[in-house]
Amino acid sequence: MPVKNYRALTNPPAPQAVIDLQHWILDGLGLPRDLAADLLTQYAQLLTGINMLGEMSPRTLDAVMSFGERMSCRVVAAVLTKEFGVPAKALTAMELGLRTDGAHGNAQPDENSYHHVRHRVKNEDGVVITTGFIGEGPDGHITTLGRGGSDYSGTIFGAALGASEVQIWTDVNGVMTADPKIAPLARSIPALTFAEAAELAWFGAKVLHPATMLPAMKYNIPVRVLNTQHPDHPGTLITSHSSASDCLCKSIAHRKNVIMLTITSPRMLGMHGFMAQVFAACDRHELDVHMIATSEVSVSLTTPRHDNIDKVVADLRTFGEVSVERDKSLLCIVGENMAGVPGVASRIVGALAENHINLRMISQGANEINIALLIATADLDRAIAALHRNIFE
Repeated sequence: MPVKNYRALTNPPAPQAVIDLQHWILDGLGLPRDLAADLLTQYAQLLTGINMLGEMSPRTLDAVMSFGERMSCRVVAAVLTKEFGVPAKALTAMELGLRTDGAHGNAQPDENSYHHVRHRVKNEDGVVITTGFIGEGPDGHITTLGRGGSDYSGTIFGAALGASEVQIWTDVNGVMTADPKIAPLARSIPALTFAEAAELAWFGAKVLHPATMLPAMKYNIPVRVLNTQHPDHPGTLITSHSSASDCLCKSIAHRKNVIMLTITSPRMLGMHGFMAQVFAACDRHELDVHMIATSEVSVSLTTPRHDNIDKVVADLRTFGEVSVERDKSLLCIVGENMAGVPGVASRIVGALAENHINLRMISQGANEINIALLIATADLDRAIAALHRNIFE
């Protein structure tokens, strides 16, 4: 896969701070410094090369970002063995056989990885401690699975091993009804379905990587989200079918830094293939589309903030006039109990109207478990607070 999007470096990275911190951790745990000596040497050599070239490709960035997981893996295994007598062995995801498509920064696992991981772990004695977030591309180079990729790794490994449950430990009491920093009365949700959790992750719930649910859904592996600071809290259990609930909605997710593009062209009227051209342009520039709305002569779509947005707009202008609206945010209200219930959208829109919050777009999925709204980022906190009061409080 070609390496693209080289990054210019304004502040050359220095390895010594990381090396000193790693030594401090090893010393504090009573572990020998040579436990991570080879990795720290590789890390220093890699950063020296980056400094000499003055640039960093996505492939190089993935390699740099992998060192934290690889070093932590060894430390955890050593502590389990030394302090608790657990026969633990550190093996990276690459050593276990997690192969990916090679898309640096957002890699996807190869289907054969499940077999490789299962076979390797089955033939290991003791407890295997492995890395999250990383895998190995077809060319043998390290790839990363994107933001929150360790959660994704967890369900990949859980599915490969046929686990009875995958546990994701984070810093909140499971999945919440909203961001507690914005809605102080937000509470944890006891149970979610895979579909609900996937919608929340896609629309910005920070607790879960958007792809986390895919292996769990495919192999029907329950996922439990727990809090490291409150380990006794039951958290949130995510399964194929959640228990009965009287709650109409489950949670409010949000995503900032959204751009809305509107393409207006008389050519759309009665012309087949126009949308295919629009999406082909998005594909050429690797643009993700979240929401879409159409009329007879225009189409509006939303996308995350993108480095190549000006090039996308120039491409789309071959089809018609293009307007760009920045500083937008997506809100998504999720809950399977909304399906088939009249007046849900009216209640949501009414709550925003009462607080003088303008809607730019609204969309409801055909499965009726989510309602997505596009608003100005300046109104986001007020919108979440108003909806949470209306729905949950």
